Amino acid sequence: MSDDDRAMMILEKAVFRAKKELEINQNFRPFAMILHNDGKIKSIENKVQDIEESYELLRNSMEIRAREDSVDVIALVIDTLIPERFEKGVPTGIRLHLEEKSQENKQVSARYIYVPYELCKTTTSNEIFAKLYAPVPVGFPAEFIKKPKN
Repeated sequence: MSDDDRAMMILEKAVFRAKKELEINQNFRPFAMILHNDGKIKSIENKVQDIEESYELLRNSMEIRAREDSVDVIALVIDTLIPERFEKGVPTGIRLHLEEKSQENKQVSARYIYVPYELCKTTTSNEIFAKLYAPVPVGFPAEFIKKPKN
């Protein structure tokens, strides 16, 4: 499996999980997913009630976990409002902070991927579904997976 395929796999799993939670709860709590070199995916979350505090704890945890040799891809996921300059008419989004070991030598080696969504009701029942739109990628230097300084 190529590096791009591995990153796409974790992205798909993270978006699927977020979408499922949106359809059940109309929101979701922050979570992270880590793909290890052996193909195993670990999902990480916490029970902290405050969303911002929960996200920060996950973020800090990713800084530590990224030092493990076996970590290949990290996705840190949160329900958010998309910044106006990236928003294309749909302000709510799933934001994935994606970092890959295969990209650590690049200057812009990390990405935020915003997946805009709307919560909609079906016309035949009161079931809610999340309508997802085309993702919006934004690159920046890595925070977690990066080469050690000499």
